[in-house]
Amino acid sequence: MARFVGAAVLTLLGLVGIAAAQAPDAAVAEALHVQWERMAERAAIEGYVYNDSDYRIGLVRLRVATRQEGQAPTDSLAWVYGNVPARGRWYFRVSVPRTREVLGVTIESFSLIARDAPAQSP
Repeated sequence: MARFVGAAVLTLLGLVGIAAAQAPDAAVAEALHVQWERMAERAAIEGYVYNDSDYRIGLVRLRVATRQEGQAPTDSLAWVYGNVPARGRWYFRVSVPRTREVLGVTIESFSLIARDAPAQSP
């Protein structure tokens, strides 16, 4: 009986491992990208997070890499306020001092909210 329970537990752990390996997070992460530009009239950058996946996402945190002239690059984190719809985009704006060069903006983290139904044609 103990052997059977042990084998069942190992099988269950193996199935959990397989399910975890197939989690949608990695596929969704590959379907996300950021487009941004420096704002001329303000000390900020603005842009969009694009979501080409079937999942609505939220709690999107951006990593903004900047550099002061003559210094090493530094990173700061910023939130995207709102949820990015599946197959859609969402606007963001982040304050950045004019004296800092913006090297790049990437997605640091996000949370899956729900899988949205595919668009239906008439």
